[in-house]
Amino acid sequence: MKTTITFLIIFVFISTANYADVYIKGILHIDGGYRYGHNVPDIDVINEWWFEEKKVTFISKGWHLESQNPDWQIILNKEKKCIIVINLTGKSYVKVSLPMKLFNCVDQEIAERLETFYIKGSVKKTDKKETINKKECNIYRVTESISSKDDHFYERDRIVKATCDVPFDWRIFNELNNWIRSFFNPDKSYTAELKKIKGFIMDENSTLFELAGKVPWSYKVVEIREKIPPKNIYNIPENLKKVQKFTYWDLVEIRQLLYPFPIY
Repeated sequence: MKTTITFLIIFVFISTANYADVYIKGILHIDGGYRYGHNVPDIDVINEWWFEEKKVTFISKGWHLESQNPDWQIILNKEKKCIIVINLTGKSYVKVSLPMKLFNCVDQEIAERLETFYIKGSVKKTDKKETINKKECNIYRVTESISSKDDHFYERDRIVKATCDVPFDWRIFNELNNWIRSFFNPDKSYTAELKKIKGFIMDENSTLFELAGKVPWSYKVVEIREKIPPKNIYNIPENLKKVQKFTYWDLVEIRQLLYPFPIY
């Protein structure tokens, strides 16, 4: 009898554990101010991640001012070898098979336009550490820029705090970010530099250098825990329109999930 009860307890524990994924919530905060002839309010973008063993879902909500992004959900499913990009505001999605073939998800004219972009940057690991949410983080200094033809239009500095002390494979987080970057020709030396950042980013402070002046913003993880995921969090929501290919502006808006451009 005791053996049976013990087995049932172990079974229930294992069954429950299998349904608990890792949930992370972070807030990207950008102060408002006077820019380009008018006052703009503060922005607080909510970023959420759900991590399973070979899946990750990223959701970003809160870009609702003038020319800023719609809400997005991006799913990387390594088991099914696909990425699903969902425009939550426009109620549509694009499904991309992996490894990706560019002309399967953009028209030739857009592909040629994307070839004019170039991303570069550098990463330096400091000797400093900081504890965030009871997790020891290494601190990195990052510089990044984006150019198009002869136009150097994006430049920022970041202080990034990252930890490997997380209950999931943080490398899948990097895989998703690298896929987003791949549309805009990241320099090989830059992608190699990014590999210096080990772990999941828990906190960062950024400064965008722009004609309107310096625009600072901050990002911080406010919640990380095991949690039962919502139904179909790694699948396509119902009643969405399937779109075969990305538009140019789709990709620009998706890029801003990694490279915010809060000038409006």
